[in-house]
Amino acid sequence: MLIRTKLRIGYLVIFTLVVCIGLVMVWALRGWEAGVRDLTYSHAQSLRAERLRGDLYRQIKEILDRFVSGDRSARGEFENLGVTVEGELADLRKHSQSRAEEERIHALETAHRQVTQLVREIFELLEKGVRERAIQRVERELEQVAFLRQDEQIDRLRAYYDAAAQQSMQRTRAVATQGELLAGVVVLLALAWGSGLLFGIHRWLVKPLRAIGRSTAIISTGELDHRVQVTFQDELGDLAASINRMAQSLKGIQERLLQAERLAAAGELSSCIAHNIRNPLASIRSAAQAALKGSEQSAEVRLTLQSIVESVDRLNQWAYNFLFALKPITPTLIPFDLNRVVMQAVDVVRPMIEGKQITLDLIPSPTLPLVPLDEGYLEQALVALLANACEATPRKGNIVITSRLIHEGEGPGGIAIEFADNGEGIPPDILQKVFTPYFTTKSDGVGLGLTMARKFISAHGGSLTVSNRTEGGTAVQVLLPITYPTGAGRNG
Repeated sequence: MLIRTKLRIGYLVIFTLVVCIGLVMVWALRGWEAGVRDLTYSHAQSLRAERLRGDLYRQIKEILDRFVSGDRSARGEFENLGVTVEGELADLRKHSQSRAEEERIHALETAHRQVTQLVREIFELLEKGVRERAIQRVERELEQVAFLRQDEQIDRLRAYYDAAAQQSMQRTRAVATQGELLAGVVVLLALAWGSGLLFGIHRWLVKPLRAIGRSTAIISTGELDHRVQVTFQDELGDLAASINRMAQSLKGIQERLLQAERLAAAGELSSCIAHNIRNPLASIRSAAQAALKGSEQSAEVRLTLQSIVESVDRLNQWAYNFLFALKPITPTLIPFDLNRVVMQAVDVVRPMIEGKQITLDLIPSPTLPLVPLDEGYLEQALVALLANACEATPRKGNIVITSRLIHEGEGPGGIAIEFADNGEGIPPDILQKVFTPYFTTKSDGVGLGLTMARKFISAHGGSLTVSNRTEGGTAVQVLLPITYPTGAGRNG
């Protein structure tokens, strides 16, 4: 997962938690608002009920004033208070919010109407002068029945409002407690996620960047084989892979520069070696030619002398090629039989083959077309490869040389020459260096054989590969095109 995706997820979760905190706060505020509203309503209704209780008591006081002091205006005061009480009851009924509250208000209204009706009847008895009868009704009906029933209903209504206020307080406390718990949980989740995000940033960013910094510091000292050990599949993983590719590329450039320096040094050395070899070769050739001019040699001797002349000419040509091998070469290509070049190389190396009693299996393809090649250069390359095969093959071992046509699609794509021996093979660490100039494991080796062979084959537009066989030994394959490569000289 990419780092930016991880950070987006982290920020999205934090944003979600912040939104949750906001929602919890909104819910808690609304709960508190509802609780406060219900509590305010309960207190307001309770105050209305308390005012109503006072007016009801004042009504009862008016009839007592009539009995005690004979106040004839008491009935008018009673009726006026009755209008006030009716208004207060209507106000209570107007602000009621539940059926139970309405039922209690209705019961209070019914009880008040009974008291009002009874008090009016008592006032009429007093106005008629039937005082004793009025007193009896006050004592028996008003004080012991109607007034107690009215007082009971007002107490029930007050108790209802007190209970509603208590419920509102409890609900407000519950909302506050739940809000605190929810907010605490969300805050803890946010802290936990934030800690996880910090840990993730340390793991995804800080730690890989430190590893990359340490590795780049090591690479900058010249340790181009060092690699950044970052395995994350993200931007830093891509950066580490790019740094590793850069180090590998620099390693290749460094190796090519070292090879160029070695080749430059070899160029100076080859001039001296080739010059010192060609002089004695010229003397040997002159002696052989002089012996050929004599008429007393037998045919067998003359054949041997002629072979010496040809071998000297070949060695002289090789020395000349070696003199210019480390310089860019342009082979002169002409259509030629590749199997014939292979046989010429075998003839050159035959003494080595016979000396170690090696069994040589030649499997040439009889249907090979003529191939554009430079006979001299290619023969040198094949001789070097065959000589290496002989050196790697144990005494009485076996070497197999095959040539075959390679098909690409419906037509021929090239020709392959393969050398296979049954030696010990090449260790993997050495196999990577076989084409490095001056690298050799032989005590008397120079380390230019395979380098020169690949140079000659590459000049033909071909390729040279060396690998170990699964059954043991080494396999060398030469691939050559059947068409003229770009940049090669043509002759014919």
